[in-house]
Amino acid sequence: MKRASILALTAALILMAVTAGLTADQAFLWNGDHWKQVPLDGKVGYIFGIGNLADFEVAAGGGRGRNACISRAFVADLKKRTVMQIVQEVDKYYQDNPGKLNTSVLEVVLQRCTTVCPAEAPGGATKK
Repeated sequence: MKRASILALTAALILMAVTAGLTADQAFLWNGDHWKQVPLDGKVGYIFGIGNLADFEVAAGGGRGRNACISRAFVADLKKRTVMQIVQEVDKYYQDNPGKLNTSVLEVVLQRCTTVCPAEAPGGATKK
């Protein structure tokens, strides 16, 4: 229970830090340089935070198209893999691709999910 509370607090702090870092011109996204500096609990909290946000979007029934599809795919993926497995995959990605440390952690995590969703037509309409 204590570990779950720490993870929830870590995820909340990460989300607050990301939100506080947003400006009108640029959003702060963790990349490989940031990921390598964060302890394991922070990495786990980050993945829990992404999962929590995806759960919220799916439960709210909001969103259509690719974004909603990605959230549903990530929620389904979390039923098949543990958060620790995802952390290890992100670690491995950056270890195997040292020239891609500028790739956002979010992009690395969601790469699998985006391939299961249909491509969008121009203007945001879904292709049929």
